[in-house]
Amino acid sequence: MSKKVKSRPSCADASDPHALTVRQAVKSIQRTLSQIRETELLPIRDALGRVIAEDCISPIDVPSHTNSAMDGYALNGEDLPADGVRNYRVIATAFAGQTVEQVCESGQCIRIMTGAPMPPGTDTVVMQEQTEKLGDARVRIDSRHRVGQNVRQAGEDIARGSRVFEPGRL
Repeated sequence: MSKKVKSRPSCADASDPHALTVRQAVKSIQRTLSQIRETELLPIRDALGRVIAEDCISPIDVPSHTNSAMDGYALNGEDLPADGVRNYRVIATAFAGQTVEQVCESGQCIRIMTGAPMPPGTDTVVMQEQTEKLGDARVRIDSRHRVGQNVRQAGEDIARGSRVFEPGRL
């Protein structure tokens, strides 16, 4: 009588002597595939689940204009106080989707909402939470801010003419 049980390969074994190697498996799969050569132009919603055939180039900047990344006060960053605090006169309000034509000068600021285009003469936004409101037409700002803060530049996310997607992407 044999002292060993006659067995077959199983998942408990270190390897299966009858299994394909990775290279053999890949070759076997590749033999069943055929390359697609035709392309078609579809509306974006009909293209869901499809593979992109050529570079997708953005025809626009995203965002389309330089705008505020926060609710706050837009001003010229060179006008920020170097130390201490400074009072500014609020000369207008800029809402998202609306353009303010008024030029912001030294000692002035413009109340601005997130997404609103930056008004002329401004390049910096101080968050409303970091200001002290002095009535309806004045606000105090201290020296902890830097030029250009809280502003999204036109094309910052996607620049016009840049590649958004490359071929082969689902």
